[in-house]
Amino acid sequence: MPQLNPEFFASQLFWLVITFVFLFIFLWRISLPRINSVQTKRENKIKEDIKKAKQLQAEAEDIQEQINKQLDQAKSDSAVLIKSAFTKLQDESSKKLEELDKNLSTKIDATYETIEKNKSESMSQIYEQINDITKLMISKISNIQVNDEEIKMAVEKIRQKVIN
Repeated sequence: MPQLNPEFFASQLFWLVITFVFLFIFLWRISLPRINSVQTKRENKIKEDIKKAKQLQAEAEDIQEQINKQLDQAKSDSAVLIKSAFTKLQDESSKKLEELDKNLSTKIDATYETIEKNKSESMSQIYEQINDITKLMISKISNIQVNDEEIKMAVEKIRQKVIN
């Protein structure tokens, strides 16, 4: 093997040193600074992204708080509106019920008066017919002449007994 031949050791060491020196200088002056700058840029970018994320998170929390406040306000407003609407409906319904009660009471009173009037008229007609029938019966059964006042008094006495 020619690599192990001692006469080529010096030239191989020379080229080894030149290659390592070239490689060292290339890495030290060109590659490592580029790698370092890329790494620094990445770190800066990551830091900026984290900073922006924290800011956005803080803004999101503020927005969430505002939304919660608005929701609470909307809930309380809607509760107040519902309560006022309920109260208003109760008031209106109670007014309408009172009005209906008054109308019904008026109609009941008027109907009662009409019934009483019809009752008294019917009763007076019945008494007149009773008087006429009694007069007619007495005249048909017997030849006794009875005047209207006597018949009315007799019917009235009987009616008083029936009522009591």
